[in-house]
Amino acid sequence: MRTKSLTKNADLKIYTKKIDRLVKMMDEAFNLSYGLLEDRSDLVENQIPPGVKKGTKEHALFMFYVVQNDHGVKSSKMYEKAKEFYHNNPEYFSPVWVSKEFHEDDLEGLVENVSKKLGSRYPHALAKSWYINSVVLKEKYNGNPINMFVSSDDALLLIKTIRSFNGFGPKIGGMLLRAIVGVGFNKSVKNLDKVLVPVDIHDSRILFLTGGFKCPSYKAKEFDYYKYVQKAQAALLDACNRCKISWLDVDRALWLTGSRGCSYSRCEMCYINAICKGM
Repeated sequence: MRTKSLTKNADLKIYTKKIDRLVKMMDEAFNLSYGLLEDRSDLVENQIPPGVKKGTKEHALFMFYVVQNDHGVKSSKMYEKAKEFYHNNPEYFSPVWVSKEFHEDDLEGLVENVSKKLGSRYPHALAKSWYINSVVLKEKYNGNPINMFVSSDDALLLIKTIRSFNGFGPKIGGMLLRAIVGVGFNKSVKNLDKVLVPVDIHDSRILFLTGGFKCPSYKAKEFDYYKYVQKAQAALLDACNRCKISWLDVDRALWLTGSRGCSYSRCEMCYINAICKGM
């Protein structure tokens, strides 16, 4: 079956059967822990500082603060820096302390002591988000992200709440929602099938490489994959829903495949190698 885009990216052709096959393979590969997906330590759900217990308030604070910086950087390196920073400076992960020590009009201390130490691509934007979100957590959720995580069991309402925080767009917001469910902070979330997959450039690229997306101007090494990210969000969600598969593991598998595989041309370890054109 082939459908043609009628809105943005009008040159894009979407092949739904190929995307259905992709999501089925990604779901299967994740459950088998095949190749690239055997090591899952890079996933945001598994980023926990030494000495912190999984599922605790401290874990929630670390995840909430650091995920804001998970764009435009190499995630594995950034999280290692964040864990070291947390060990040496745990006070920066306290909403009460941050909102007391800093002011929105003077955030240079956060730029120097947080953004630069985490290797942020957007240091001033991260500092602003770090402060503003600290104030909101303190005032609305008693300084505990878990209170926000369980504020609704409806995924649509919960993602809306998450995205109300500064710096949490579709990708970061969706990643945090996925982690909230994956870690077990909120075990009662429903309507996940109505929330768009938190797609990034890796997912868009994989859709082109596996034939789910096609357009006349496509050239694998000289192409603006970002232009098709929004289309990829909807296409992957639709495919998961058609195949009656939760997008959570598919998204995890795609993220690991893109960051661990495509970025380093490790095709021989990739479960979808047989249906991929390669770079």
